[in-house]
Amino acid sequence: MKGEVLVKNMEIKSGMKMTPEVFQFNKEVVAPKVLQSLMRGVMKAVFELDEESRNKVFKEMGRACFEGHEEFVGQTPSELDFEEAFEWLNNSVPHERCFSKEGDTIIWDGYGMKETYGGCMCVLVQLGIIEPRPEICICSTHHCKSALEKLTGREMEAEFVESMNTGCYNCVYKFNLK
Repeated sequence: MKGEVLVKNMEIKSGMKMTPEVFQFNKEVVAPKVLQSLMRGVMKAVFELDEESRNKVFKEMGRACFEGHEEFVGQTPSELDFEEAFEWLNNSVPHERCFSKEGDTIIWDGYGMKETYGGCMCVLVQLGIIEPRPEICICSTHHCKSALEKLTGREMEAEFVESMNTGCYNCVYKFNLK
C-alpha cells in the first residue's frame, strides 16, 4: 500500500508512469547503493565542518540513531529508576556495559566492543561508509544520552570521555543530571 501511494505520487509529480516493478527495483537495488555513497559524501562534508557545527550534527545523528535502534530492541520503557534503566540497557544489546552513579554524575563504560563488533559499533563504520574516528564518538555519546533520558525521564548533559577510536579499550561517556 505504502509503495503504491509513493508510485502514484511520483507519477503525479513527474507526469510519467512509474511501474511498481521499477519502483521496487529502485527501492531494493538502487537505493541501498546510492544511500551508502550519499552518506559517504555527507560524512566527508561533516568532517570538514568546524568542531561546534560538526558536534551539532553528531548530536542530532546520535538521537536519530537511538530512535532507529528502538525498532530492534523493542519499545523503550520510561520513568525507570537508574538501576532499572541500567539493567534494561544491559539486556538490550550484546556488548557488556558497566554503569556507576555518584550524585548527579553517571559513568557509562562500554567494554567488549572489539570482541562483539570487531571494533567500533557505529553502523556507518560497520557498513564501511566511514572509517573509525574519534569525532564520531560524539554521535555515540548522544545516542547513549537519548537512551538514558528516555528510560529515566531525566534531562542530562553529555560528555565523551574515551573510546576505542581514541586508542582506549572501552567506550566511556559521562552524563550529568540537569
